[in-house]
Amino acid sequence: MKKFRQKIGKKFAKNFLKNKIEKMEIREISGKILQQFFDNFRGEKTFLQSEKFGIFREKCGEKILKFGIFENKKIVGAAQIQKIETRFKKFLHVPHGPLISAENWEIATEKFLDFLVNFGREKNCDFVRISPLFSENKKKIFIKKKWRDAAVHLVNPEKTLVLNLEKSTDEILRQMRKSTRYEIRRAEKCGIEIARGRDKKNLEIFWELHRQTFLRQKFVPFPKKNTEIELEIFGENAEIFSAKIDGKFFSSAIILFDKNAGYYHQGASIYSKLPAAHAAIWAAILAAKSRGCREFNFWGICEKEKKNHPWAGLSKFKRGFGGTEKNFLHAQDFPLKKAKFAANFLLEKFRKWKRNY
Repeated sequence: MKKFRQKIGKKFAKNFLKNKIEKMEIREISGKILQQFFDNFRGEKTFLQSEKFGIFREKCGEKILKFGIFENKKIVGAAQIQKIETRFKKFLHVPHGPLISAENWEIATEKFLDFLVNFGREKNCDFVRISPLFSENKKKIFIKKKWRDAAVHLVNPEKTLVLNLEKSTDEILRQMRKSTRYEIRRAEKCGIEIARGRDKKNLEIFWELHRQTFLRQKFVPFPKKNTEIELEIFGENAEIFSAKIDGKFFSSAIILFDKNAGYYHQGASIYSKLPAAHAAIWAAILAAKSRGCREFNFWGICEKEKKNHPWAGLSKFKRGFGGTEKNFLHAQDFPLKKAKFAANFLLEKFRKWKRNY
């Protein structure tokens, strides 16, 4: 009798879940509705799911699609989807999404995964990809739906460092690494100047340092034209912070903002005996705090034990400011065309190996 009741109970739960999923609706939404949901969402999120980011990517030539997940006409989730086409592949990508309310998470996520696969087939894609801000323990839903880890080393930051700005400035300084706190104090005493702005002059300062950085470190740079578009679209929600010593600039960073956070989006520097990079980032942190942001997101970092990783030095620098390390689920792929997906998988695997990620 007990086993019979358990069997009936499981069947009832399964049917209940199925009915809830079927009653949910996914439909296109406007940028305004996406932004409203984004602003009110209290889970993990970044600017990659904001309306401005979608406009920016469209200006760069991508197709951007925005969808809401509705239950009883109430929006419980939202996703901004990139349709990306290159010479070698065509796929849909959800960067740092979808955003789904906690109480609806499992049901709405199942609904969205099914929708994305079907939508990808409709758009004749080779595969679909999600880079979600989900914890590792939520991977089981992807396993259940037959998704797989992407071969790519990084789509969007999956391991990051977040500094709580709701503390006082003194508290923020106290929880830093001792050497970082010392360098910030030293920067204040030795007269490092900070230039701030988002105009062409500030971009040229950043770009010259960026050019020297990518020549030195031998990485593929973010296109300058894209950076110009990004600054234009984000407007007052973007600012460049550059540190100057005796009339020469040594460090610069592009910081993006939303109502919740400041983001260390791009950085560039050349060697200096004085703590120019510390001064620039500290100025950005203070600016985010003055805007009322609750946190400062240092974007991507690598694991501490990966001493030869291209980001090892930068990650050590970022960790000096303290904060909480957050780890999210690795990007997930669902193949739609097996041969094309396999070819892309091998290509991304090779690039990961070649770049030592």
